[in-house]
Amino acid sequence: MRSLDEVERDLGSIRLPRWGKVVPSEGVVPWLVVDPDGVPVDPVRRYLRDFVARNRPGSVRSYAYALLRWWRWLRVVQVEWDRATSAEVRDLVLWLKQTTKPRISPRTKSVSTAGMVNPITRKRNPGDQYQPRTIRHSNAVVRSFYEFWIETGHGPLVNPVPLDRRGSRPHAHHNPLDPFGPEGRIRYNPKIPKARPREIPDERWNDL
Repeated sequence: MRSLDEVERDLGSIRLPRWGKVVPSEGVVPWLVVDPDGVPVDPVRRYLRDFVARNRPGSVRSYAYALLRWWRWLRVVQVEWDRATSAEVRDLVLWLKQTTKPRISPRTKSVSTAGMVNPITRKRNPGDQYQPRTIRHSNAVVRSFYEFWIETGHGPLVNPVPLDRRGSRPHAHHNPLDPFGPEGRIRYNPKIPKARPREIPDERWNDL
């Protein structure tokens, strides 16, 4: 297995290919990731099938898009899905932090408000950069995907999305009468900035 120090990529020059897409399906899995020929990506399909059995089907679409991004990333860095390491996860996080989200068409009226806080609703308008919550969701999806394949015995030996352990041995002094707590946060999760409480301006409150 490669160490993190052995992998150093020019992240500024990377552009994800427009490879594959997420499509609706009439089968058990409501959304699938397919390749350019329309063939479902089998490792993703099998994971999503298991995901549907354990979770709400409404979350499948967002998981499929996160895995499509991961598959495109693996293609551009030329790494097979079952040989990915934490170096690929680390570099994807770094790339997402600095890149601009792809758009089908350029902004027009929304140019001046992108990423700004709406003065009435106090809600932030979608910006052109990937937000910390999006990156954290991506990490969680990829980690869950590899947890499934490691459990089946057909994935890598180590999950490429590592946790920051709280000690050398998780649950080493765990009380058997107490439930197990989380083992640690995902290592490459960005912090989410604290948002100011949403409020309505006085003049809008008077109008209401």
